Amino acid sequence: MNYFRQIIEELPETIIAPPELRHRRVEIIILPLDEVIGNGKSTAVDANGWPLGFFEETEGRWAGEPLVREPQGEYETRLEFE
Repeated sequence: MNYFRQIIEELPETIIAPPELRHRRVEIIILPLDEVIGNGKSTAVDANGWPLGFFEETEGRWAGEPLVREPQGEYETRLEFE
């Protein structure tokens, strides 16, 4: 399967199709790689969809009771492979 994928930083009014795909049946999907928040401002996201700087801004910000990891119990004994 041949396909063409391109990330465009600022979408122009006209999209140029690659020559090898012209005059063929194709599917075009336009997917915004940023989110528009309530004030109309665009927020860039990383490859996993998280806003850029999200973890740096939220790291260490927990203001509640200290988080405690409860005891995990004993590991179950299993039969060994032969």
